Amino acid sequence: MIRWNAELVRRLACAEEEKRALGPLIRRFVELSRKARREGFQALESDIASLDDPLFRIGLRLVAEGLSGQALEDILATYLLTADEKGWPFLRACAVIDGLLSLAEGDEPALMARKLVAYFGADRALAALQELEGSTP
Repeated sequence: MIRWNAELVRRLACAEEEKRALGPLIRRFVELSRKARREGFQALESDIASLDDPLFRIGLRLVAEGLSGQALEDILATYLLTADEKGWPFLRACAVIDGLLSLAEGDEPALMARKLVAYFGADRALAALQELEGSTP
């Protein structure tokens, strides 16, 4: 779990329309979670090449290789601390990292979705969760 401080919160600020782009990302994580639970982490390797985001690609490779726990969190947290991003790119990176950590921990898809909708903000999280639950089998 990402350790928050005022600097990280300031860097997360972005427009509501940008936050809406989190829906497809969260759905992707839910799909990956279901696949990992059915077929195991190694099955995720086939999904790595389809990812455009280098952070997501590297993190998913680490998860597929079985890296979990503190080591994975340390690697991904270092990325956040050294990244020069702000706004939407930073918000997306935080959501990707939390999704990867949730995936590595073997969280159920519903729990993962509940963790990730927090990035929509308190005023929009419940509606986002309802949209996600309505669109997933």
